[in-house]
Amino acid sequence: MLVHDIRKNESQVIDFRETAPFGIQEEGLRKAWELKPGLLVGVPGMIQGMHKAHQSHGRLPWSELLGLAANIAQDGFNVTHDLARAITELKELNYSDKFRETFLPDGQPLLPGMFVRRLDLATILDLVGSEGVSAFYGGNLTQEIISEVHNYGGVLLEEDFSNYNALVENPVHTVYQGHLVLSPPPPHAGPALITALNILEDFNITSQVTRENTLHWIAETLKIALDLANSLGDPVCDPSIYHSVEDMVSKSKAGFLRQLINDSQSFPSGINIPHFSMESGPPASQVLVMGPDDYIVAVVSSLNRPFGSGIITPSGILLNSQMLDFSWLNSTLNHSSPGMRNLIQPGKRPLSFLLPTIVRPSEGMCGTYLCLGANNGDKALSSITQVLVNVLTLNKNLSESLSLGRLHPLLQSNILQVDSEFPEEDIQFLEARGHQVDRVDVLSLVHGARRTNNFIIGVKDPRSMDAAGATIL
Repeated sequence: MLVHDIRKNESQVIDFRETAPFGIQEEGLRKAWELKPGLLVGVPGMIQGMHKAHQSHGRLPWSELLGLAANIAQDGFNVTHDLARAITELKELNYSDKFRETFLPDGQPLLPGMFVRRLDLATILDLVGSEGVSAFYGGNLTQEIISEVHNYGGVLLEEDFSNYNALVENPVHTVYQGHLVLSPPPPHAGPALITALNILEDFNITSQVTRENTLHWIAETLKIALDLANSLGDPVCDPSIYHSVEDMVSKSKAGFLRQLINDSQSFPSGINIPHFSMESGPPASQVLVMGPDDYIVAVVSSLNRPFGSGIITPSGILLNSQMLDFSWLNSTLNHSSPGMRNLIQPGKRPLSFLLPTIVRPSEGMCGTYLCLGANNGDKALSSITQVLVNVLTLNKNLSESLSLGRLHPLLQSNILQVDSEFPEEDIQFLEARGHQVDRVDVLSLVHGARRTNNFIIGVKDPRSMDAAGATIL
């Protein structure tokens, strides 16, 4: 969660990233996770993170706030197209009986528009609202989660819950095109996003520059940024990452990296890309808020895979599969590889490409404010970068900026993916520069909100089947 106070020009990152259980072992996880999905479950952090945000910024009583969410679960809601599609795409994994009862009632998937109630979740929300976060991190719910995880081969313990702590940190930032850009620090890949923007600003992109040059520069810049992202990890476990971040966000380093880019020819991605199991699937929940109180809030959360571990507790809690976001050693990995910083370790947070991003004028208060979120693993970094270039450099409106075709380099294969909105003419431009282009349907869904003076607009990515256009306040 990234929170920005416009009037005070103060920002805060509340990091509720999951942590590895104290009993986890890399070898056991690597060998058995497909048969024991409980091994994929990290210590859940969202409840504590939301409570920490409420303590700092909340106005309603905690019990009343969770009661509002409980009412939605109890009164019912309509199944979205995105949820229904995710259910229909389920693979034959080791899902629990409770999971099938919830998402595949009578063996049939939920369909778009179907009305469902989650009385089980309403009960949990009311409990946490009345008893506080201790109900989740030290009560009967904790015991139930641990028991269910153990039933599926996992190793969570009471100590994992009692020792969990959501972190409050400062965002990383840069000034890009006269705007302050804020993004989360490690273990999130925010510094790599800052690197990409710093390099691109060096190119002096304008509407007079040919589109083929701009696309080539973006593609090459993203290769560098994504390569650097793989050198990140949890700085609490490896303090040397703090020094890497200082280097990555500096303008002088960006100038040096800019010199590595050949304006007329694509170059291979870095040779030290680690082979690890970070999965890039569509799931990530995004909440982007701008309001009259001069606060901006961007929240992005995920269970990793579309339905996490596939384990739902008897009370209705769907558990994550965040251990897949760690780098996993194999027999060929060079132990000097930057990916070593993201190896699994008890109590550690894995590398994350969840990148809630906020933009404001670098000087004064008049101008453009943005908040963005995206999904789909490292493709989120590529997509947010391109949306920011569209809005801040090419002066396009937010709706157009979200709808334009996007690209993403695959580092291990040196293939440049483009989505279905990418024009054929632009593909030919890129191929002429030596890029191997592969078209896919969707790379990432980016949602955003923009404020200019007192005019606020919220826009969902039109690629989403649930995109409902703009909400103007």
